[in-house]
Amino acid sequence: MQNVTAPIISMLTDFGSHDPYVGVMKGVMLARCPEARIVDLTHDVPPQNIHAAGYLLGANWRYFPPGTVHLVVIDPGVGGERRILAVQTGGHTFLAPDNGLLSELLEHSPADRIVSVENESLFVQPVSRTFHGRDVFAPVAAALAGGLPIDDVGPAANGYLHLPGIRPQRDADGQVSGEIIWIDHFGNLVTNITVDQLPSAPRIEVGGRVMYGLTNSYGNVGAGEPLALIGSTSRLEIAVNHGNAAESLGMDMGDPVHVRSE
Repeated sequence: MQNVTAPIISMLTDFGSHDPYVGVMKGVMLARCPEARIVDLTHDVPPQNIHAAGYLLGANWRYFPPGTVHLVVIDPGVGGERRILAVQTGGHTFLAPDNGLLSELLEHSPADRIVSVENESLFVQPVSRTFHGRDVFAPVAAALAGGLPIDDVGPAANGYLHLPGIRPQRDADGQVSGEIIWIDHFGNLVTNITVDQLPSAPRIEVGGRVMYGLTNSYGNVGAGEPLALIGSTSRLEIAVNHGNAAESLGMDMGDPVHVRSE
């Protein structure tokens, strides 16, 4: 008997869990592709935070099986002139608004194919001006997961919108200036500075505090003490052992982080 793997759709949104938005999107997808397995990456992206969504997508998509359809809805331009793109790269398919959140992904894994989602026969009708997640993204994701060729969802697109400022900057003195791009459930501060951008003996300035060097684990400092380490996505992170770095240091997403050699 042939072993047929059910298609996988991952979801990344800023819809949260208070409203029925995520649930009804799943309903649409399961109505169109009943065999699909739907995985929630997270629905707790801060509202309209394209930078955070781009980081989460770029850091996590490779851990899914080839053939996964990644549905991403952080869409402050819903109902406007922005395009919706379907993109194939690395054996995966991505469906997202063309608002820059694909920048991180496509910088590291260039697209094999990009199309503009325009095939209205796939959409839930009538299409709401405020909820394309339900009426456009969900049915198109289900169609792609069910085997529809990407070229059948719309015409080829010429490129995508690049999001400025996703890369840390290095000045003439060698200082690397980045920012906080994510704060996890524990209050750990994830920066956009990757391990390959760090000097061998870094001096890290964040939230008016200066730290020297990296630790290998949270327990290498005393309880309540701040530390810097390389996290699971190979980025510089700031944490507080048995504490909350965001609260302790008064930091938020978008706040600056500066690194130079000791």
